[in-house]
Amino acid sequence: MIFTNLIEANLMTNTIGKYIEYYTQLESTNNEAWETIKEGSKSGTLIITDNQISGKGRNGNEWESKSGKSLTFSLIYQPRRIPIEKIGLLSILAGVSILNGLKELNINGGLKWPNDIILNKKKIGGILCESKINKGMIEWVVIGIGINVNESKDDFGSNIAKKASSLFIELGQNTQRERVIAGILNNMELLLERFESDSINFDISIDWNNYCSHNNKKVSFQKNNITHYGIFKNITNDGKCIIEEDGKNNSYSGESINDLQIL
Repeated sequence: MIFTNLIEANLMTNTIGKYIEYYTQLESTNNEAWETIKEGSKSGTLIITDNQISGKGRNGNEWESKSGKSLTFSLIYQPRRIPIEKIGLLSILAGVSILNGLKELNINGGLKWPNDIILNKKKIGGILCESKINKGMIEWVVIGIGINVNESKDDFGSNIAKKASSLFIELGQNTQRERVIAGILNNMELLLERFESDSINFDISIDWNNYCSHNNKKVSFQKNNITHYGIFKNITNDGKCIIEEDGKNNSYSGESINDLQIL
């Protein structure tokens, strides 16, 4: 099980993670987070479970996790000064927070646009950000994160094992999940404070591009159900990707294209 006191012992935050709701089993931490918001929860509340049985991924995909081995949690966040046109940066910010936290544990991973966490060319985690907009303002955000931590190869089906992995498989040793989540939250609060203090000039693209696992590599992606090909260049300061197609750089949001594949 997850020991919340160990998370708290490693936290250095002012607000994030100060309220932790732990469940032995949940359908989805994101769904529970939205229910908690309805009940009057505070910004910075963490929803975490040891066994998520119907996790959600991007574009309606499912996120599979192994009971007692994965990290599955959602952060409830109420922005104060983030304009709606910058909302796409929250997922980018979360990815950098995860990689910064892992780096403090001497784990050097990478990022795949828009929301995948990569280690040794395999996916070990993902991010799902959901928001509630009211009168043109971001009222609430739920940042859902799933990371494969201590799964063995036997925990993955043959099809999943071709693309997915875990910290245990790649590093050959168990990792304390409480330290992983605390490190992520510590880094996330620092970046969110920077974002809130100057959302107009906030630029995390350099940090993200430094972690990107596929800059200047050939990619394919789906747009309007048509497969396109190009070279992934980097991301813009509002979180869009830049893909070179036929010598021209085009920028895309995460909503305008999907199924980005590295060739």
